[in-house]
Amino acid sequence: MNLREHATRVVVLRVLRDAVEAEYRAERRAVLDGLRAARAELALKSMRVTMPDDTPIATLTLIDPQPAVVVADEDAFTAWAAANHPGEVETLVRVRPAWQRDLLARLACFGPAADPHTGEVIPGLTVAPAPEPRSFSLRPVPGGAERVARAWRTGEIDLRRLLALGGGET
Repeated sequence: MNLREHATRVVVLRVLRDAVEAEYRAERRAVLDGLRAARAELALKSMRVTMPDDTPIATLTLIDPQPAVVVADEDAFTAWAAANHPGEVETLVRVRPAWQRDLLARLACFGPAADPHTGEVIPGLTVAPAPEPRSFSLRPVPGGAERVARAWRTGEIDLRRLLALGGGET
């Protein structure tokens, strides 16, 4: 191949890469929406992905964010920390950020935010509910990637249909 052929090839590959990446992002969004709906309707968290002949090639699993304890009322939390942990409150009257992060990380996220030593509900804190899953993991099963590559090479996967750019039929 000469330089001109390499240059043409790199431009074509770039256009294809960008088009495939855009389609991948859109398809990934559609799958995430579908997984969320399946979770709501069927309590489904994972699904096995198969080739047309039912050979497993991957597993998709919703990644559940965890609920987090957050400071809902800075003044109430600071007053509590000053009264109960005065060494952790800075003189500018705020909770020391490193200690606050550590405390919030240690608190249970399923009920009122309470002091782990006394059980006292900590003023100014609340438990924020976990948001909807923002992503999912894709784990090919052993040999799955090779199976997809083989199906691509043999024509078992119709890439013109599968990758119809713009979602149109070919």
